[in-house]
Amino acid sequence: MNLTSDFCFAGPFTHSLDEKGRFAMPSIFREELGHSERPDLVMALAYDIKYLRLYPYEQWRKLMAEIEEAIPDAGRRNDALRAFSTQVRALNLDKAGRLLLPPELRSAAGLNREIKIIGMGSKIDVWDPAAHEQKESHDKSVMDALIMGQGLRAL
Repeated sequence: MNLTSDFCFAGPFTHSLDEKGRFAMPSIFREELGHSERPDLVMALAYDIKYLRLYPYEQWRKLMAEIEEAIPDAGRRNDALRAFSTQVRALNLDKAGRLLLPPELRSAAGLNREIKIIGMGSKIDVWDPAAHEQKESHDKSVMDALIMGQGLRAL
């Protein structure tokens, strides 16, 4: 993905995992990702809640650079990077546009047969539908408070 692109991953999609733990990436996301010599995506177990976050490879590199710059002490920086990177995998879409979710990450994120894919601008989240439903009401209240507090018009 070109970081200067105007593309923004957006929208919810519900998919099923096949018996191997693969799902078809929504076609609009697949078209933007393309294929190159580098991995298409980097998958990380979310650090705060149980879900998976997918970063286009270039976005992941940018995030790693930001972490490295933010922590000047080499020892602390390495500790933070190690903690953040423990549950990370570089992945490619297969020829059919499917992505294999590794079993250990599926398990850690509480994913079973059905998944919810959420486009989040420069990244993509993969949730268990029930967990996302619980989080969704909280997210809506945060958005409502932001709109009211900032004087923004409702979207």
